[in-house]
Amino acid sequence: MQPSPLQCFAAGHDEPAPQRFALAVYGGAFDPPHAGHASVIRRVLETSEQVLVVPSYRHADAKRMADFDLRCAWVERLAARFGDRVRCCSLERELGADGRVIYSYDLLSCLAERHGLPTERLALVIGEDNCTRLTTFYRAAELRQRFGLLVAGEEMTVHSSAIRAMIAAGQAIPEAWQLPEIHSEMTIYRRSV
Repeated sequence: MQPSPLQCFAAGHDEPAPQRFALAVYGGAFDPPHAGHASVIRRVLETSEQVLVVPSYRHADAKRMADFDLRCAWVERLAARFGDRVRCCSLERELGADGRVIYSYDLLSCLAERHGLPTERLALVIGEDNCTRLTTFYRAAELRQRFGLLVAGEEMTVHSSAIRAMIAAGQAIPEAWQLPEIHSEMTIYRRSV
């Protein structure tokens, strides 16, 4: 199966065009990370020098998530597949230490400053399912004006919520969805009896 395209948008542009970014920021719950996430990272590496995978510390939609340190450990194992160009970034813990939610705009702004990069050299990675929600993001207009955007189509229909539900129900997870690096730890999603 041919992967869905990765659409690249330069900062301030509404039409996709080939781009090269210094840093791509791929945030999400990663609760758990799965083969679909790996597919996105693989495609983003074609357009970006480095990919930071950023697990949510406090989710903007108040979603309950597995332990932050565990999700970071899982993402680190996933990142190791790709070598030193992909890293797990736990910056949200620092930024959210005071209890506030961390928004994409704030995260990207902080990363641009810390890496000494012009904002247009950074891109936010989102799935095509989030394209329709993009206008509802915090400071959406400024986000699109200042930062690039990488929109990844689904290569496979797999979602962390489906994996959690299947494990809770005692069902087997399709092999193609799984990450062997973390498979044995998925038992945390089993229902208590």
